Amino acid sequence: MELKSPLALYICAGVAAVFVIATFINIRLKRKYKGGKRSYLPEYLTSQPSYKAKMVWYTILKYVLIVLIITSIVLSGFLMSRPYKTESRQLANYNRDIILCMDVSTTVDHLNATLIDKLEELVLELNGERFGIVIFNTSPVLLVPLTNDYQYVIEILEKVKVGLQMRLDFDNGKLIYSDKLLESEAFISNGTLVDNAERGSSIIGDGLAAAALDFYDYEDKPDRSRVIIFSTDNELYGEEIITLPEAGQMCQDRDITVYGIGTEKMAPADRAMMKEVVEDTGGTFYYGEDDDVVEGIVSEIRRQIATLDDTQYEIVEYETPETPFRLLLLSLSLMLLLAFLLKV
Repeated sequence: MELKSPLALYICAGVAAVFVIATFINIRLKRKYKGGKRSYLPEYLTSQPSYKAKMVWYTILKYVLIVLIITSIVLSGFLMSRPYKTESRQLANYNRDIILCMDVSTTVDHLNATLIDKLEELVLELNGERFGIVIFNTSPVLLVPLTNDYQYVIEILEKVKVGLQMRLDFDNGKLIYSDKLLESEAFISNGTLVDNAERGSSIIGDGLAAAALDFYDYEDKPDRSRVIIFSTDNELYGEEIITLPEAGQMCQDRDITVYGIGTEKMAPADRAMMKEVVEDTGGTFYYGEDDDVVEGIVSEIRRQIATLDDTQYEIVEYETPETPFRLLLLSLSLMLLLAFLLKV
């Protein structure tokens, strides 16, 4: 423990020392009678056991009161000197951004629904990191800008998952067309099919590039670790503005690590291209849609993401007046009690 203004403690300690000296001198001096009530036969009174007992208690309480006064003066000086502590706090968890980038074309629905189930657990484990969500088909949509409001992130993930699951159930004949289906499906379709008739669908490169650009403070905070979790089957059915390799190069230029997750039925050429793009960013490529497989993938991504942070620390300074303040309150309370008993 350190003191911000030790001079205050020194001054109060000096005052306490003067008080001790003055008290000692006062006790040593023989005080003459200066008024009050005289007693008859004082020698007789002072020889009585009850009188002697009261004088013993009076003397004890008087000295205890003196000690409490001195203690209160010193504690007051200690508080005025502002005691504080410093500690080193790790900032690594606060220096990382993660964006989930999902291809929401129907061929990736099962993978995405399973992936969201497992990623919700990851989001709940975050502690200060920022998390964002981008979905894409023909066009990319930023559903959640980078934020540490994890409850909001979970709410959006749940809405996406409901839309994906209802669409899967409808395609498998488990669900009939309804307003609820239309509403849920619209949540993952609105904005992602802009110019679909002209440009086609599953524009993979544009989706990854949009996620890379959504790290909005890249230039202001170049030291942050940036990660994209990227799910797609990499099956292009349209006209790209940015190809997947070009989007991968954007990620490399911005020091963004991409972890790619592909579907089980990816074409060999599509799988090879995505694997190369992802690994060039320093990330890892996975594929599979089974629950256990995806859970293993997310666990592996969690471990790898944790190793990306350069451990950083900051020195935190905080004042610690609680203990001396409590002691001062106790000392003052006892002083008041003793003053009442001594009838000061």
